Amino acid sequence: MADLSLSAEKIIMSEEARLTTFIEGCVGGKVVSLERQPRWRKAWYCQVERDGGLVPLYIRGDKQLDAEPYPGLGREARILQILEAHGLPVPHVYGVCQDPEAIVMDRVPGERDVSFAASDEERRTIAFQYIDVMAKMHSLDTADFEAMGIALPSGPEALALAYVDANQPLFDRTRRGPEPMLEFVLKWLRRNAPQDRSEARFIHGDAGQFLFDQGNLTCIHDFEASHIGDPLADLASLRVRNPTEPLGADVNELLRHYQAITGRKIDSWALSYHTAAFMVTAVMALAGPMKDPDTPLQGEYLIWDITCKRAMLWAMAECMGVTIQRCQAPPPQGSYQDLIVRVLEQGIHRLEAASAADQREKQSALMLLEWLKNSASFGAELEQRDTAMLEQLLGETPLQGVDREAQLEQFVLKSGPEQDIALLNYFAAQIEAQVLIASSLGERLEGYALPRVEL
Repeated sequence: MADLSLSAEKIIMSEEARLTTFIEGCVGGKVVSLERQPRWRKAWYCQVERDGGLVPLYIRGDKQLDAEPYPGLGREARILQILEAHGLPVPHVYGVCQDPEAIVMDRVPGERDVSFAASDEERRTIAFQYIDVMAKMHSLDTADFEAMGIALPSGPEALALAYVDANQPLFDRTRRGPEPMLEFVLKWLRRNAPQDRSEARFIHGDAGQFLFDQGNLTCIHDFEASHIGDPLADLASLRVRNPTEPLGADVNELLRHYQAITGRKIDSWALSYHTAAFMVTAVMALAGPMKDPDTPLQGEYLIWDITCKRAMLWAMAECMGVTIQRCQAPPPQGSYQDLIVRVLEQGIHRLEAASAADQREKQSALMLLEWLKNSASFGAELEQRDTAMLEQLLGETPLQGVDREAQLEQFVLKSGPEQDIALLNYFAAQIEAQVLIASSLGERLEGYALPRVEL
């Protein structure tokens, strides 16, 4: 009888054996350590013995999720090579492994968490250095990037929607049903693209990702979302990275510094527009996997879904001049679910984590348990509020479940600009209710209620 007891550990070891063979071939040495990192995305720290010394490497794996508009790590590796050739501080790429898919690159010394910097002044220095590097990147001729197949947008709409358009086929392919909120946002973005912007530049696409060491920036990294578009898109993405990964200085200061060194004045309305456009792409990428029963979901995806939707809608509210109302918690309602949640909590606490990865999964489970507590306490009341608000919007009784989503999507598709504010208020109320359910995340969620930009 065949042995069906092949463990996940053995599968991983087989994968790492293939990876080791590739690393030794492209770097030219012997792998002496290959350590899988305990994070949601595949990644390894590696050391190769070569010429009597050790070469530290970082192995960047794929996401194992159909959520990328530019699939394949080879594209990102080529971008890193072009940036290195232009003198930008990026990791050197040795090669791209196909099985498992991974980029083999230098492990650049440094830390991303600016709280480890020695002082506030050092943090500010690092943040301003990052803006200097971003400005240099935005000044590059796009020819090398076009030569590798990156499209050059033509016209204001294509420029404003470059990354949205790149994500549209992914969204169309992976969606699993009606998506009324996304249809509303996409419709609004296409109808309101800034018409007075024409400067197409190579942009990071997911800005704010850098490392620093001893008070100085050592590299910028993570270019899988990079494309040719409006430089404002990078500045917009800084706004939504800062809440969870502080940049080291106030975003307004950094925006003013960018203006000063580039001579380009930032249009506040267009910045808000690009904030919404950047966030909608993250929501589009997650839409299908979140509803696909075969996708190996993690708690982090639920957090992303809420935070991205919140920032997206708050940015649209800036453009429309609307103030989004916070959700007020109703009185808690005791139920039998409370007992179930308590028993589940005790069971999770009794689980012993055998590894750092296990501990991470345990913490994620406890986080989700807090959401269940809140949902059991006042989720039913929030659902009643949603139904009443939707009935007023539609002018008819809302249906249930997926039929309700389809009903609302049809309303969105038929609506005109005169319905924009009402639809924004409805979807914002929906997300603010989810924020209340997930209130245990505290400041992490609050940061995505966008702070005012003051240039």
